[in-house]
Amino acid sequence: MSKKQRRKQNRRAAPPTQSVPTPAPAAESVVAGGSAPTEAPVQQRRVAPALKAKAQPTWQDFAERYRYVNRELKQIGILAGSFLVVLLILTAILG
Repeated sequence: MSKKQRRKQNRRAAPPTQSVPTPAPAAESVVAGGSAPTEAPVQQRRVAPALKAKAQPTWQDFAERYRYVNRELKQIGILAGSFLVVLLILTAILG
């Protein structure tokens, strides 16, 4: 049977870029009939947009948002502890 391969997926899309025209330096060539310099076409340069700063959440924000987690962790701990005690008692009796 063949193995399935997982492909790495990009979670972030590349940020959009903006085209900003930049003037090219003027060519310093002399035309045979006169002395006027010729201009090169305008080149475009890609500029990344400014990144927006996100407000970092504080511990108080997390405490408000996840108040229920501590209660549930305590309940899970009590259940796990009671299962272990029951298993120890069963091994002592049956072993």
